[in-house]
Amino acid sequence: MRPVLLVLLCGALAVSPAFASEKKQGAAKKKAEATGAVCKAPAVGTCAACSISCRPGETATCAPGVTLGDVCHTQPSCRCGR
Repeated sequence: MRPVLLVLLCGALAVSPAFASEKKQGAAKKKAEATGAVCKAPAVGTCAACSISCRPGETATCAPGVTLGDVCHTQPSCRCGR
């Protein structure tokens, strides 16, 4: 009876790392699926840059800034929408 229990215990310990690696891979897949849309508006002249990361299911919209001479007339815009 004792050798049988020993064999079962060794088998359970040998299989445990396989289950642990499957759990880690599943968590990595969930992280990859949880990312939403991303966009960036580059810096233009004196206007700053912006970037945004939206939740899953939302769209990302970015528009660069507009300069007039040496002045940033319109700031860049980064927004999330449905």
